[in-house]
Amino acid sequence: MIEEATKRKRKPSVTALINIGVIVIGMGVIYFGFTFALNTDTPFYVVSSGSMVPTLEVGDIIVVNGGIDFNDVNVGDIIVFDEPRSGLKVIVHRVKEIHYSPTRSIVTKGDHNLASDDWYVTDKEFLGGVIFTIPRVGYLTTALAPPTNYVLIIIVISLVFILEVRNNQNKNEPDGVIDTPSETEKSNDLFNNPSESEENDDDNTISS
Repeated sequence: MIEEATKRKRKPSVTALINIGVIVIGMGVIYFGFTFALNTDTPFYVVSSGSMVPTLEVGDIIVVNGGIDFNDVNVGDIIVFDEPRSGLKVIVHRVKEIHYSPTRSIVTKGDHNLASDDWYVTDKEFLGGVIFTIPRVGYLTTALAPPTNYVLIIIVISLVFILEVRNNQNKNEPDGVIDTPSETEKSNDLFNNPSESEENDDDNTISS
């Protein structure tokens, strides 16, 4: 009996963990699905500067296709690349010019900038082309810098876990309905136990 009670107590928490696991796995499948389909390790970027305003606003999320061939990039395309000088930053700018000597290289420019960038982008720095934009959604990620974002994730997962446990506990609790025998059931009991009926008759008899 004690083991059964322990299993019942553990069941809501186990169910909650399973549900959270399904959510996490689902998010992972979506993310890695995009990385596979778009042929890039990082299919999503958040715009963090205003160099491409009004085309791209700060906080926009851009979807990048890493499967685009560098030789297929044309003037006017918006591309994502590692900064050629240091390689420490990822830049999203528009293709301004294309040079072919001695090898193919690209001159880029931010739509909001007055002058072109003072570098040349080659196949080595090229990461992909922008194929889709989700406006403003990235504001949350830019506002919550580490470790605040990790704390928020832990809090959200904890809340989901608690809600799932409570929900499953409520499902396992009885409804509180008390079964009372019907008149038919009472009659059947008396019929099946005539001795009880006789005892009741004796109780109601007055001796003279």
